[in-house]
Amino acid sequence: RSEGPFVSINCSAIPEQLMESEFFGHTKGAFTGADKARKGLFLEADKGTLFLDEISELPLQMQTKLLHTIEDKQVRAVGSEQARQVNTRIIAATNRDLPTMVGQGCFREDLFFRLSMFQIALPRLRDRQADIRALVRFLLKNNRDGSKAIDIDSEAEAHLLAYGWPGNVRELDNVINRARILSENNCISVAELPAGLVNATSSSIVVG
Repeated sequence: RSEGPFVSINCSAIPEQLMESEFFGHTKGAFTGADKARKGLFLEADKGTLFLDEISELPLQMQTKLLHTIEDKQVRAVGSEQARQVNTRIIAATNRDLPTMVGQGCFREDLFFRLSMFQIALPRLRDRQADIRALVRFLLKNNRDGSKAIDIDSEAEAHLLAYGWPGNVRELDNVINRARILSENNCISVAELPAGLVNATSSSIVVG
């Protein structure tokens, strides 16, 4: 499916009342504001891949509809009586413990088994410290706002390497972007790092 479409969606970012339309599409006039038809995510990703980030945030009713779509390989747009065949690979991600959620009745067990044919457990950032330096370099060179790449001095980098990163890569990304904004000489120093991070790591940093 590498030549097919890759469609990504954060499930926690979709209002619950719009989820069915987002996933399966809708016909023109299906509801107030539906001034034109929409294909939906499954058909957009047909013959390709649909990446569902934060899958644990789907409400139970939507989990049921997702399960039926995966099993039947069909989608029915909101407002339509016609089902359409779809051939979409599903990749799902979450930072929550789905087996525990299944035991609590918050996540459907049958959907969990459908999605977990192949599981990849990504270790926390603090458990793979060797990756931090490479990620810092990547984030310094690749920025979302189009500004030019900047550097980081050795002391600031030492603080980043010593930090525990409870927020994982997203927290690291935010720290780098914040420092980029505050930096005045195209090189991040300790002064541009969050005070809480610096205080938490100061005892383990040897300067000089």
